[in-house]
Amino acid sequence: MEGSQMTEHARNLPGVLEPEGVWRNVFDYHPLDVEIVRAEGVYLFDPDGNKYMDATGGPMAVNVGHGDKRIADAINAQMQNYAYCHPYMASRIRADFCNAIAEHTPGDLGPTYLVSGGSEAVETAIKIARQFHCLTGNEGKHKIVGLYGSYHGMTLGTMALSGSPAYNKYFDPMMPRWPHIPQYTDVGRPADVDRDEWGRRCAEELAHILHYEGAGTVAAFIATPVGVGSDYGLFAPDSYWQTIRQICDDNNVLLIADEVVTGFGRTGKWFAMEHFGVVPDLMVMGKGIASSNMPLGGVTVSERINTPFKDGARFLHGFTNQGHPLACAAGLAVLDVLERDKLIDNARIRGAQVSNNRDRLVAHPTVANLTGRGLLMVMELVESKETGAYFDGERDAEHLFQSVALTHGLVFYSSLYGSRRGAVARGLPMWISPPLTITESELDDLLDRLDATLTEWESLLGVNQA
Repeated sequence: MEGSQMTEHARNLPGVLEPEGVWRNVFDYHPLDVEIVRAEGVYLFDPDGNKYMDATGGPMAVNVGHGDKRIADAINAQMQNYAYCHPYMASRIRADFCNAIAEHTPGDLGPTYLVSGGSEAVETAIKIARQFHCLTGNEGKHKIVGLYGSYHGMTLGTMALSGSPAYNKYFDPMMPRWPHIPQYTDVGRPADVDRDEWGRRCAEELAHILHYEGAGTVAAFIATPVGVGSDYGLFAPDSYWQTIRQICDDNNVLLIADEVVTGFGRTGKWFAMEHFGVVPDLMVMGKGIASSNMPLGGVTVSERINTPFKDGARFLHGFTNQGHPLACAAGLAVLDVLERDKLIDNARIRGAQVSNNRDRLVAHPTVANLTGRGLLMVMELVESKETGAYFDGERDAEHLFQSVALTHGLVFYSSLYGSRRGAVARGLPMWISPPLTITESELDDLLDRLDATLTEWESLLGVNQA
């Protein structure tokens, strides 16, 4: 089927809206915006009563299931007291929430600066890193090293960190010119080199960039604990992160872990860096921090980073809605539900259930791999397993996948890696990351629907299923 035919097929599928009528004043139309009128648990409902499984938990943001009354009650209770106060004023709900976060963060991470989302949190983290160095006699440290092909948000600063040309093409002249190194990947690992040694070698890329940039100019290194882009869901060996930690320590470079996606139980631990036994200097949080019941994000810092600010330095930063009382109430309730309902244990168990279906999924000619832990599981979709390449962008294969999934009662988050990039010799990541509340039977149902979706999608694309 040609690209234009596939796009037309997608538009004719049930539940797909056109940018007209009541949506005409909504900027940036998304072609798979099914109108949702109700949500409960792992399900979304449209006006006609059709039920869809939220297969990706929004953009991996809904950790507690949709519509949890306990969270709504907590928000409403706070609303009855006060909905807002100036961030400079003391707010008990903000203090209680930050204290609750500190009970779960690794190492000596504890003091938290609250904002309204992940991108704001990343911007906040790099400003904390810069001001910390200025306050401790290292004014020359101003660069932030990131990873090529990563993702940290959509503000100019966070896009500069991400090193993704497809996102940056219109805005490149406006962004800081920060250095990058390659992400960890198993692609290219020599057969005679084990993953531990390969992890150490890949981490040495940071030492190399510090040498050429000058360690005295670099304030921090930022990365997500888990691979992004074509390696989404890939966990590096412990040796990688332990070597990164040592290089940062040796050069007075702060380690910023971006846990916006991976935090609050998504990978089967409270935070993904715990898998590697490494504690960052700053940890960025978002998405699951309030399970998207309210806009919320944050940066947790170590005692070392907090000391100059605790001793009286004023952080030159701020937002109108930072530490918003209603968002804090939502976040505090989410932490309670995660613990009370043992959802982090469930994420680990359900992740194993997905992994047990790996052979079934990889049997499809378009599924090259399945990676991840907990309920951050990712398929790598390809046109050909021989070449490892994804479909040409003109075929609009990602849009078609999402459209077909809708007919099977599944909602998949757009990865931003499909039609927005050219054909590359790597696959397209597609997440299996439902709310952590999903049950064994619900996950079996999701996998059955996914199996049927892949079969129909491959047929429409003319992929040989023999």
